[in-house]
Amino acid sequence: MDKEKLIQHIEDPVLKQAMIKVLDKAQTVLKSHEIKATDFLTPHQVQYGKKLLATLHGISCYSTGGYEGAERQVLVIFPDYLDESSVEAPIVALEATGSTQFHSINHRDYLGSILGLGLKREKIGDFLLHEEDQKHFCHMVLHEELKDFILFNLEKVGNVKVDLKEIALDTIIPPEIKYQEFVSNISSLRLDAVLGGGFKLSRSDAQSLISKEFVSVNWETIKKNFYETSEGDVISVRGKGRIHIVSIGGTTKSGRIKITMKKPI
Repeated sequence: MDKEKLIQHIEDPVLKQAMIKVLDKAQTVLKSHEIKATDFLTPHQVQYGKKLLATLHGISCYSTGGYEGAERQVLVIFPDYLDESSVEAPIVALEATGSTQFHSINHRDYLGSILGLGLKREKIGDFLLHEEDQKHFCHMVLHEELKDFILFNLEKVGNVKVDLKEIALDTIIPPEIKYQEFVSNISSLRLDAVLGGGFKLSRSDAQSLISKEFVSVNWETIKKNFYETSEGDVISVRGKGRIHIVSIGGTTKSGRIKITMKKPI
């Protein structure tokens, strides 16, 4: 397998490194006929990985994050003579519960606590925070090999003591995300213009974020201000959240483009 040739066209160093790891797993599958799973990948990395693996003979793959609609997923790679339904993903789910102060805990607190244990972000899938009947809890997806380590070592999230237990993947409660929809009139569909309308930024501030590689479209880091956005795109800005382009309408009398966007509340 000529890995360098397969990835030579990838410019993004983060994506390239992720694809090298995907190909390493694929090579092991081809050599030893084992089943292998990658780390948790972004949607863009999953999509790219599937396209890359489709060029190889003798293997198949599928992606899963433990529940339907998962954002971060693993690629499960296996010999193509196996039936996909017989190939289980080596991932598990844990439920964390805490005291009445637990409602103040957010995603960043969980991520910080996990990283504080010496684990890397790509070893953990989604964090799903819920409040139900005055009960606050979090479902988290992770590699099976880390289950015991986290069960024994994750005692606090932020300053709140938590209790952990394993739950079945089919009992994971998907997130219920609420959005606020709004309309903005922008000069063009260039990324810097859309950032200005979506995040109320000046053109220079938007361009600065792009140059710092803080902006991604559909989970792919974009480095060009003039990148043309499209309907359905998900645009994320580090430290500021994300927006979704719902629809692109007509132009105003002044020639500006009417664009409908939404952002999580």
